[in-house]
Amino acid sequence: MRKSNQQSIGEVLQEFLKQNRLDKKLHHADIIGKWEDIVGKLFAKHTKNIYFIETKLVLEIESSSLRNELLMQKTVIIEKINKLAGETLVTEIVLK
Repeated sequence: MRKSNQQSIGEVLQEFLKQNRLDKKLHHADIIGKWEDIVGKLFAKHTKNIYFIETKLVLEIESSSLRNELLMQKTVIIEKINKLAGETLVTEIVLK
């Protein structure tokens, strides 16, 4: 006999991640893993470090000219990331 409170494994996993505040960290790891798809090979190649501080995405860029190019594309990159995540994950990008 089946119980009426059945949930799929995916639903249970999502609930567990939210309760333990791990869902954001998984989204962050996903964005870092897809960085090349988001900005392209050239920018990804010259990105030394990527990390999140709450809703800020911090990027360490090797080249000052590429840093300036990314600075001009910040809004587009934020939109791409948030669309990929399906939520407002990034509100600001900090370039170093």
